[in-house]
Amino acid sequence: MSSTKTLLTFDVDGTLIKSVGENANRFHKNAFSYGFKKIFGLDTTIDVVSHHGSTDKLIIRSVLEYHEIPGEKIENELENVANAMVEYATENMHDAGNGIELLPGVLELLTKLSERDDCIVTLVTGNLQPIAWAKMTQLGIKQYFNDAVRGGFGSDHEQRSVLVSIAHERATENGFKVDKRFHFGDTHNDITAAETSGAIPVGLATGIWSLDDLREVCVDKEKGLFFESLQDTDEVLKALELLS
Repeated sequence: MSSTKTLLTFDVDGTLIKSVGENANRFHKNAFSYGFKKIFGLDTTIDVVSHHGSTDKLIIRSVLEYHEIPGEKIENELENVANAMVEYATENMHDAGNGIELLPGVLELLTKLSERDDCIVTLVTGNLQPIAWAKMTQLGIKQYFNDAVRGGFGSDHEQRSVLVSIAHERATENGFKVDKRFHFGDTHNDITAAETSGAIPVGLATGIWSLDDLREVCVDKEKGLFFESLQDTDEVLKALELLS
């Protein structure tokens, strides 16, 4: 068993999966709407604000601000909205795969990484933890992520850079010695979060940002890795120095 590990953290939406069809990302969006309705009596959706690359709690905050909810009330009730979202997710887990599908190359890469004893693979996502794992379960890929290292989730903190650090802390707390860290993501926030928390960013043009957009926000452009997609498994593994 390898003594040192490479920690690979993956964003979810736009990185591992994409929204498709008329029910695009329905499960997650419905969870938000349920939370807003239950706690504030608001009939609304997250589409009233820009939310790409954000975290669930920041999205909750932004939607409530859009509806001019007083700041003090937002602070007092934000966690209750998140809890209501988890309640919805728990009751509707069967619907988590509706309107989403795996992006090309994801299954192949996760399969290859899971066969190695020198890698730890986990999630770092703005999704609340139960919502993220529900998606992974319904798409049939949950087993490729490390059971002991829980990663970092929107449940843990509002800021994505903190989530990347939390995943590293959880790996070390579980006795793993991590010598290299990579964070995969499709947004500006993923690139910045990786760099500010000591990981190497792996930018993917699988969301709404182009490779040039992602490279532009990368501070250490010599270290950052950028791909159009994860489709060429060997190319990605070579760039990660996991394949000669």
